[in-house]
Amino acid sequence: MLPTRRIKQATAVALALGATVPAAASAKPIGPDPTPFTAQTSPIVRVTVPDSGFDWGDAAIGAAGGLAITMLGVGAALTASQRRNAHPRHPAEHTR
Repeated sequence: MLPTRRIKQATAVALALGATVPAAASAKPIGPDPTPFTAQTSPIVRVTVPDSGFDWGDAAIGAAGGLAITMLGVGAALTASQRRNAHPRHPAEHTR
């Protein structure tokens, strides 16, 4: 059986990872573009890639989200099972 403190720490880590993974996946720089405007024109290069129908970037984001949700579920299950076992089944009777 794990101590309650370790379960709370594991739950906190799982929640922190669950909160940061989606934020990191959608992070964009804030503020104006740091490159100065130039009057020169540059040639436009267009690259065509055959569409395979599968985007590996989206798959990685989905896998990370699924892993985070799984970690949250495992942490919650461990916490719930420890709380259930923390109380004795037959409390001691009071004696006078």
